[in-house]
Amino acid sequence: MDAGGVSCPQAPCYESRWLRANSSDGTRAIWLRETLLRSSTGAASADVWVMAFDPTGHRALRQSFPIDSAAFADVPWTAQIGPSSLTDTAAVGDIAGRARWDLTIRPGGEPAVRMLSDRAYQARFPPAKTLVRHPRAQMDGRLQIDGLTVDVDGWVGSVNHNWGSRHTAAYAYGQVCAFDDAPDTTLEIVTARAAVGPVLLPAVTLLVLRHAGVEFAVRSVLGSLQTHGRYEPFTWSFGARVGEQTIEGEIVAATDDVIGLTYTDTGGAEKYCYNSALATCRLQVAGSAVARTELTSAAAMFEILTADQVAGVPLRV
Repeated sequence: MDAGGVSCPQAPCYESRWLRANSSDGTRAIWLRETLLRSSTGAASADVWVMAFDPTGHRALRQSFPIDSAAFADVPWTAQIGPSSLTDTAAVGDIAGRARWDLTIRPGGEPAVRMLSDRAYQARFPPAKTLVRHPRAQMDGRLQIDGLTVDVDGWVGSVNHNWGSRHTAAYAYGQVCAFDDAPDTTLEIVTARAAVGPVLLPAVTLLVLRHAGVEFAVRSVLGSLQTHGRYEPFTWSFGARVGEQTIEGEIVAATDDVIGLTYTDTGGAEKYCYNSALATCRLQVAGSAVARTELTSAAAMFEILTADQVAGVPLRV
């Protein structure tokens, strides 16, 4: 598995391989996900998820399969569950006749984004790992879901990989694959609270910003002493000092552009994921490494995981 992990061979564990992409005008987006879950309660499943964000109305579907209908491999990197599959270069699938997709992926030449230190990928803590295999992929093809046809033509997005022994207890996660006036600039950021038993630890903010040919990264708890992040549904402010550079920003999503999902953790408890692929990100970068810059994007991903349901956002699946 990526970064030295192992696949999901025995409980408790989960593994997700997913992609997302936004239209060039920022009004539409797609999100596809294939997940393995082995719970310590004995439950095991393989789930295929699909979401489409569209001005005519957002759609979301999930179909569960027996775990033995799934095949995940690292060489070549492939996820297959029933009739659906995801690789570095293609995504195809079908959910009970209600959704179908056939996408070609052009990965691009950027290196993978590692959100954690090399040591953290090998360690048991944190229990959840994430890696962006292709932070600026381009996608073409078609997605059909519940009467909506989405033609994907050169949409910019990402191909991603998550795994671990359990989900992070609570987090906000953000991703920008291109900014309006800086199409080669990308951002990955998380403000997360891990747990020891029932006790939530203080929030830690980690980020990787690639801008003007320079990477600014905070990947460790020690480094997070120079970062801050505070979020609520659905506003998030954050900042960091990386060397001589300062980064300040916010990500905001309209409630109507958020889809609520139910996740099952590896301990059997339900968690609630609230995801928008149509969030707005504003970022200011200043310091000695690059010129002072204001960056904006209306195609940011903003996701919150929580143990509590958020009022006013129905759970779609």
